[in-house]
Amino acid sequence: MTKPSTDNLGNQEQRPIMLLFMGKTDEHAITSFQHFYPCSVHIITSDKFQSKYEKLVKKWSDEYSFRGQVHAIDDLFMPSSVNSLFTAAFSAIDHEIKTHSSSDHNLEVPVLFGVTGGTMHMAVAGTYLSQIIGGAVFYVLRPPEGKEPIPARDIMMFPELSSIRTALQTLTPDIHFLMSKREGELDTMFEDSNINDIHLSRLVEQGLVSITEGNWKVTDLGAASFDFVANSMVWNEFHHFLSSKAKSTSSDDMMHA
Repeated sequence: MTKPSTDNLGNQEQRPIMLLFMGKTDEHAITSFQHFYPCSVHIITSDKFQSKYEKLVKKWSDEYSFRGQVHAIDDLFMPSSVNSLFTAAFSAIDHEIKTHSSSDHNLEVPVLFGVTGGTMHMAVAGTYLSQIIGGAVFYVLRPPEGKEPIPARDIMMFPELSSIRTALQTLTPDIHFLMSKREGELDTMFEDSNINDIHLSRLVEQGLVSITEGNWKVTDLGAASFDFVANSMVWNEFHHFLSSKAKSTSSDDMMHA
């Protein structure tokens, strides 16, 4: 399945598929359409709002040139709703696979999960689904008071968990090396950093670094993931955890010895 970039997907030749988890408010949906320019939109909502969104989707699909569909959940405030949300999302993806895929049943366009509307557990379900299916999660921020929405300013993308995990496993000096150089020769990378063949393979596999004819380059996804890690408290907390774990493991080994 194609992984969406953390860049503005609206500028890509391949228009993405969008799954929006929606509740009572709907203004943020317009910002999503304007920013990403989707080819298809699936609204997942409570049956209470089914009629409302069926009318809105008809209007929006004409204005923004996409195919639209509404998936209503009749048990949204019951424990069984988790299964219902997953079923609705998989039904939407299955529909898109039949529309977009080649003979290998692989979805060939990016998939986006909008978690701005709806309930908190709908947002959690959307986040889980993005990791299972291989999509990206986004959130539409409320514009400053008195200001009109600006899609380029008000969209917040969430880096993929697998990308963040790989970035977290990269040593601090190596992140500084990658982010300061951005690109260069492989031989120079091995000489000037602690990155070895094994970790480089992980970086390439996760799409954080690309390799072409003996040269390396940090991708847009890599820049977003390294920047997120290096400039957040997650970085310090993770390394504190690793240090504590390493000390604990060392003590256990000595005791066993």
